[in-house]
Amino acid sequence: MSRQFELTKELIDQIIFSMENQNEKFLLDTQSLKIIPDLKDENLPDAVRLPEWNPSDGYQLMDSFTGSLKNPIYRERLRTILNTGRGVFRGFKNVLKERPDLEKSWFNHKDREMKKRVRLWYSELCDFWGVASLGEEPEETTDLFLDNFTMELISPDNEEYLLARQSFKDEIFSGSTAPLKNVMIEYGPWKGSDSDCAVRAMSPDGSSCGFLGLTLESRADELYALLDCLYVLPEYRGAGIASGLLDFISEYCFQINVKSLLLQIPPEGEVMKNNIKRRGFRRQGSFLLLDIPHWFYEEKENS
Repeated sequence: MSRQFELTKELIDQIIFSMENQNEKFLLDTQSLKIIPDLKDENLPDAVRLPEWNPSDGYQLMDSFTGSLKNPIYRERLRTILNTGRGVFRGFKNVLKERPDLEKSWFNHKDREMKKRVRLWYSELCDFWGVASLGEEPEETTDLFLDNFTMELISPDNEEYLLARQSFKDEIFSGSTAPLKNVMIEYGPWKGSDSDCAVRAMSPDGSSCGFLGLTLESRADELYALLDCLYVLPEYRGAGIASGLLDFISEYCFQINVKSLLLQIPPEGEVMKNNIKRRGFRRQGSFLLLDIPHWFYEEKENS
């Protein structure tokens, strides 16, 4: 008769590997903890069937991952592939290969969900045996998009940065007519002055995917920074790059003794405003302001 066993990380990995084999069915010998083929005609009282896993489960897994994606471009591309009904698995994987960060996130999602399936199966077995579960607690798994990206200071004259800065302005005022947009840019916080500092975010394959720019002002022996560009390429949005750029520049501002980092966003920038306020910015008149020394020491306390 089958008996309780301890569900270890190693055993979970072996079970998942066997579940993904669509050509054979397998059993787990609860005494030896070996996975063996399910030959059906053999009498194996100590064996239990592994959790069911078939192509429809794989499809549902891809569908749930696609629905969780924040990046609208890749979410739509993957959704289109899932709706074609032909070559779904290959097409899905080929799209993810274009973006190593998304591919890693997919593997994390798949690993997490399959481990949930195994633990549910094990819990049901323990209920059948009338015993408590034995095994390690599930790991907290997160999709670490940002770990795959690097940030670096670049020249404010960098051609890519200048194009990104223009795209940032165009997007901020996208709901305005061209003449009105020009007036708001000329007399607003982006009135044509060059940036004093620029940062670029790089994807794992070395492609530029986001930019941030600052202008610096000195008043009464105190240095202030005005954020005048925060732009992430559309195909990389939803990966936390804007937050990563803000953290990078905040650290840099502390190093050069900036007292406050300021940002002024028109009503059209509400989405960006909400993102920035979550990073610790507070309203000061028509500006959003981050007290750099306070931010730095609070970050150190929480890290």
